[in-house]
Amino acid sequence: MTRPRGVWAAAVFATAVFVAGTATAQADGSGVTPDGAGTGAGSVSVLATAAVDQRGTVRRVVDGDTLEVDVAGDGTSTPVPVRNVGLQAMENGDCHYAEAKAALAAAAPVGSSVRLTAAHAGSRSRGRLLRLVDVLHGTTTSDPQLAVIRAGQALPLVFPEEPSRWRAYETAGQTAKRAGTNLWDPDYCRSGPQQGVPIRLWVNWDAEGTDTRNINGEYVRVLNAGTVPLSVGGWVIRTAAQDGFRIPAGTSIPAHATLTLRVGRGTPSGRTFYWGRTAVLFPNWYQAGTHGSGAYLFDPDGDLRASALYPCLVSCTDGRKGKLTMAVHYDAPGDDTRANPNGEYVTVTASSAVNLSHTVMTFNGNTLELGGGSTLVPGQKLVVRMGRGTATARTKYWGRSSVVLNNGGGSVELRTTEGIRLVCKAWGSGRC
Repeated sequence: MTRPRGVWAAAVFATAVFVAGTATAQADGSGVTPDGAGTGAGSVSVLATAAVDQRGTVRRVVDGDTLEVDVAGDGTSTPVPVRNVGLQAMENGDCHYAEAKAALAAAAPVGSSVRLTAAHAGSRSRGRLLRLVDVLHGTTTSDPQLAVIRAGQALPLVFPEEPSRWRAYETAGQTAKRAGTNLWDPDYCRSGPQQGVPIRLWVNWDAEGTDTRNINGEYVRVLNAGTVPLSVGGWVIRTAAQDGFRIPAGTSIPAHATLTLRVGRGTPSGRTFYWGRTAVLFPNWYQAGTHGSGAYLFDPDGDLRASALYPCLVSCTDGRKGKLTMAVHYDAPGDDTRANPNGEYVTVTASSAVNLSHTVMTFNGNTLELGGGSTLVPGQKLVVRMGRGTATARTKYWGRSSVVLNNGGGSVELRTTEGIRLVCKAWGSGRC
């Protein structure tokens, strides 16, 4: 739902790997935040607000997302470290590190002339200048960040104070994912463990109600879509930032069951864990000034086994579109001011067989994930009542204690977790 502007910068704090829901901050002595830690995007230390546009020469490729550049006009020939905006490569010692470094070296070779730009001259990441880098070729330029992401050698990463080109980078990442290229190849590093088990991951990025008041309403879910238990102890769930949560040893997901990692704090129970955050992590991309994000599941070999990037920007089709109709019963019987929330309800009717498990119903920034087993055959209806009750396969309850649908107008949407609209119904002054 709605968040105060600037909440992403306010969410910044230093982190490393979170184990079993306990946050342990690691200071690196630099006085700045590790790449992207704590925001689900990229954390930025902004010391000034003036835009910058500089020229320089690449002197060294440090890794897949960092260069050393001799900046023209800075009064010294000593190169300075420049953190490339828009991507996150794997770290030294990790699988994919060497490949990402080679990809950046090919896109921005040592000796090449570059343009460095930023919305804020003081943007830094771990003491490095945070800049969009473009390689100069006479009167044209090329984008090395985009080249590395397109090659499937880095994750798209948005730094909130430097969000330029995020859609281009997110699109490149989603295209590489669809191609199963390099980083997106689930057995690139090594086959196994349990390589044949299908895994699905998704993000609930828009929490029920006001996100800042419901941090645990943001979560990542992992579904074992296979027929045997999946051992995930030691695996890591992360965003593109350096903010991994290591799943506790001994954790197993039964066949057709899920594991849930909630963003905030809490006591682990069963297959529900807590990241330990004190602020929201996933941006609501449709709000002004925000952007997309994603979540990733890495196995102990460094293979990316499942991922979710949102919003969908590539091949955003879904076979369930056109097979559903929706009706909204927004005027509860009797006096709406009285407590009759179950008198307000939404029906979704299928014209063909559809599986609506883990889709999301939303209105006015409020969200409800439909649980597993939400399947319909032709002519069947799924009913979602606004009040409380015991859910069944085709009757769900939002859990409200009072009426919530405005008789004067509104809209209800059913979408995928990546933001693809399946069906929407508006009434009165509302619009889909």
